[in-house]
Parts: sequence; structure tokens; C-alpha cells
Amino acid sequence: MNSNRKMRLPFVLTILIGLSGCQTDPVTNERPPIMGDLDLGEYAVGYKTIFAYDQTRNGVPYADWDGNLTHNHKVELGRQFQINVWYPAAHGSGDRINYSHYVDLRGRQTDFGESEEQRAFAKQTMIDQTEGLGNVTIGVIGGTKEEFTRENLDKLLELEVYGRLNATPVNGKFPVVVYPNGGSPAFQSITCEYLASHGYVVVAFTPKGRFSSGMEISSIGLEVAVDDFEFVLGKVSEQPNVDMDNVSFLANAISSSVGAAAVSRNDKIKALISLEGGLPSAFEQGLLNESVFYLPENITVPILIIYSAHPSINPEYTFQLKYSDRYYARLSGMSEFVMLNYGMFDAFVPNILGEHKGNTQKGFEEAHQLVLRFLNQEVNGETENLFDTAFLNARTEIDTTFVMEGFQTPPNIALLKDLFMKYGFDEIERIYQELKENGNLQPYSMAFYKDYRSWLSWQKDDEYKYRQRLYTLGCDSYPESARMNYYLAYYSMLTNQNGLAIKHYKKALALADNDPDLSASERENMIRYSKSDLEELKS
Repeated sequence: MNSNRKMRLPFVLTILIGLSGCQTDPVTNERPPIMGDLDLGEYAVGYKTIFAYDQTRNGVPYADWDGNLTHNHKVELGRQFQINVWYPAAHGSGDRINYSHYVDLRGRQTDFGESEEQRAFAKQTMIDQTEGLGNVTIGVIGGTKEEFTRENLDKLLELEVYGRLNATPVNGKFPVVVYPNGGSPAFQSITCEYLASHGYVVVAFTPKGRFSSGMEISSIGLEVAVDDFEFVLGKVSEQPNVDMDNVSFLANAISSSVGAAAVSRNDKIKALISLEGGLPSAFEQGLLNESVFYLPENITVPILIIYSAHPSINPEYTFQLKYSDRYYARLSGMSEFVMLNYGMFDAFVPNILGEHKGNTQKGFEEAHQLVLRFLNQEVNGETENLFDTAFLNARTEIDTTFVMEGFQTPPNIALLKDLFMKYGFDEIERIYQELKENGNLQPYSMAFYKDYRSWLSWQKDDEYKYRQRLYTLGCDSYPESARMNYYLAYYSMLTNQNGLAIKHYKKALALADNDPDLSASERENMIRYSKSDLEELKS
């Protein structure tokens, strides 16, 4: 991050007309219709599936979307992972497969064996879930849809895909993009093949819950899904063609919040893409904020947020991620799940999720072209402006774009401890003032003050003067925080600055009843101690 960055106000670009180009396989001169007009890259695409067990955790049974448990198995084998990998491959190698290959794998999420029973189960699951996603979509965009039938599914199953089974990998190491989804690999295979053709190793898997294959929609569920992601990333790191210094996270629906939770814990991730995800929603921000890891200063990677008109989605819910460069693009005629394969499936089963205002195939293609540009910019170091006017003028479905630049990231708490030991508290104050002068009015988080106070209290501040100076900074950043005022009052009293102590005790009392950051017990104790100390100071 550039230390001289200033927050830039959002700007809007309205797009008028345009078309995108397309390519065929340069060797076979064949282009599977399932790829639409996507501009395929220079590589052929290989595909393989890795079946793995995490033996540090018990296995789980399969749960459908209604919570019914099926396909039980021996839990002692370990937690099951079906890891789907697309990669740059040599042209002309590998075996051709149809979309049915990806759908059949839906039946092997917890039980890895193959059988006719499992294939039938996978196809029925695909029908049921497609119907369910259509009902959700209609609830957002209105209108009606036709029933998704077995005949509809058969039209899709016979489609040839671009990936080739077990094709020969191209020599070299390629950036990694992880794309989790509850419908892996059948829901996001087109995206994965597209990115792999442009030189990425793309990994898809299904995050699970604690007790079943169904991911839990809760803060705990997000953290369990991050654990799954890290196991998958560890298995992927064993592959010879991956560049583990360039890992990105791409996600749709609630998995985008899994991505944010993963970024807040794992600095291996260099970029985050919310492709019609729930990250910019109050509900999922609420889930994330219950995690101790999800703090703005922990989210520093560039983020691309692609979204459509939705009553629960508002980019402002991500504005607090002030240390990330955030890029926003709206496709107002789309809906959440057409950013999955369904956006392209409209060409074969019209209105598969219901009639949209925009062209779902073009919306899918334009969003994915933007995803590729973002990855090339942030991962491969291309200098082309993401929202270049010429690029945007050639799009029909993207109607709004804006950028919010991130602030310089403050040093982490380990570095701030080290700086104190080397240079004293003056250095902590100097960094604070420098960051503030560059536009960040709250350089240190509220959580930082608690942790740093505890650290100073262990044989580093016997006279309380550093903690008094610490909370002077805290009140400067958070003047309406009862907690900040209380601790500044307390340490001012201990350093014999009684007038300052009285002032801030009174302010803490005035703020305590309405401070949402206080628990009931904290509020009660703060009021009691403040009143007691005020009586002592006045006596």
C-alpha cells in the first residue's frame, strides 16, 4: 500500500454498448458450446479429482439442503474432501468428458465410491437444488419459472466441457485460485475451466459443517469452512505445478464470507473476489463480526466485489474494510446464482432460474472477464487499469463501477511491541500521528488497545504512564467509546492527573448506557467503579 494514499470518493461509470471476442481451441479448432463467447486463453485445460481424508477430524454424513442425513459411513476414516482441480494443460492431451462427469461427482462428496445408485442420487440432487435456487431467485427478481425436469437436466448432461480428464500439465508453476461452493464441481466448472485456460490452477471443493456435509450458516460455520479451506490448500500445495506464493480466493453466495474469514486468518491469500457473494450484506457482516479474527486491519488484500440489485446487498457494508483496495462492479439485470454455471445454461434451458432483466450469458461472461482482469492485475502484476474505459464501453451488463482505495496498513501488534522495546512509546505515537495525517482517523483498532494494555501491564509500565498515553490515543480515535474514556480516566488517576480523570470518568458514565460495545456485566462494573473513583477524587 502506498503510504500517501487518500480515500477516493466512489465514482460511477454507466456502460452503453459492446460485445466481447471469443476463441476456439487453437489445436482442435473446436469450442464447446457450454463456454459461450468467453475469451479462452492460450492453454488447454486439464482436470482431475483428488479424494482425501483429514484424519485429524472425524468424517461426516451427507446432508441435503433440508437437513436430511444420508450416506452414513465409518467416521474413523476422517473428514472427507473431494478436491477438484483444473490446470493449464498441453493441447491434445487427456480424455474428453461431458458435463455429466461433474454432476456425477455430486454423489461422491462423502462416500468416494462409484455406483449407479450414487449417479442417480447425484442427478436427483442436481434437479432438486436447481429447482431450489430458481425459487430463491424468483423470490428476489419476481416473475415465474418453469419446473426444472429430468429432461432439462439431460440437455445439460450431454454437453461437452472444455476440460480434459487427466490431461498433461504444462511445465511451470501457476497461481492458485480457490473457489469453494456447496455444489462443487457442477456449479462452477465453467468458471474454473475459463481461468485455467488463462494460466491459473483453479481448485473447487465443498465446505462442510461440524456434524454433516452441510455448511452451517453461523460464525462457527464460517470458521469450520476456513479450516476446510486450509486443509484443501495444504493438499493442493503438494502439486508440482502450483505457485503457493500467489493464492486467491473466489466465491459466490456465503462462501465469499468464508473468503473474508480466511483472509483475516491467513496472509497466504493475495486477493479476494466476491462474485455475487453475500459479503456486502448486513447479515453476513454480522456473522463475520462475531469472529475474533475478522478485524479491518486483518483484511488488507485487494477485493473485487461483483454484485447485482438485491434488497439485502449494499456495498456500504464493506466500506469499513479500509485497509483494502476495493473494486465494485454492479450488473443490475442479474441475480446471485447466474454467476454460477446457470448464467450460461440459459442458452440450453431458457430461464433456468427465472427470467432476468439482463442477458444472463453476457452478464456471466462480462463478470468473468472482469474477474480475469482483476487476477491478472493483482496476482500477475499487469498494469492495465481494471476499469479501463475502453474495456467498460465494450460491456452491456455492467452499469456501475467504483473504487475505494485502502489506507496504509498499520504495523501489526508484534511489530508495535518490538518498536516499543527498541524506541519507547514515542514511536507508537509517531506512527499513530503519521497514519492519521494520511487520512486514517482511527489508526489502531479498539481491539488493539485492550491487547496492548495487557502486554504493557507485565513489567513494562510500573508507573502507568504508557497506558495513560495509550488511552489518550484511544480517546482521540474513539471519543464516544465509554471503554476508552473509562481507561483514560483510570490511568490518569493513577498518574495523579486528577482533573483529567474526573473529566473522563464523567464522560464514561454519560456514554455507558448506550455503548453497544459493552456487555451488561462490563457496563455494570464500569458504572460502579467510575462512581466509586469519582467519590474518591472529589474527597
